[in-house]
Amino acid sequence: MELMTPNNPLLKRLMMSAPGTYNHSIVAANLAEAAAEAVGANPVLARVGCYFHDIGKIRRPHFFVENQADIGNIHENLSPTTSSDILNAHVTDGVELLKQYHFPTAIREIVQQHQGTTVKRYFFRQALEQGLDVREDDFRYPGPRPRTKEAAIVMIADT
Repeated sequence: MELMTPNNPLLKRLMMSAPGTYNHSIVAANLAEAAAEAVGANPVLARVGCYFHDIGKIRRPHFFVENQADIGNIHENLSPTTSSDILNAHVTDGVELLKQYHFPTAIREIVQQHQGTTVKRYFFRQALEQGLDVREDDFRYPGPRPRTKEAAIVMIADT
């Protein structure tokens, strides 16, 4: 239960360094909890998974649109491949942070799986428009796809 309190040190870091991401995570958690209850999944696991699904964004908060209110879109000055790599990193950074904070495996797995193997289509299309020699897989999250009901719910709540 201590993972669910606003006093959790990692949630505090998220709130202070990436307030837009924090707000998004709270809203997604409310959706995920209700969805989990509706389908017989673990609502607490879904809620906590949503709280932390984007925790890796605290390493580079201004590279994510929900935290760019005053600075504009940084990605306009980056190559599509670099932008894609930064988005990938929020997943691996999140898993790494949760290991450092000794989070349960179930939460770390949700974070690892919350993007599945989806393609970052905006950056893929941008690369094609720029004439870059790229493949769709170059813009795909490495996954894996969600393996539990709760991970799938978090992925859906995140959209």
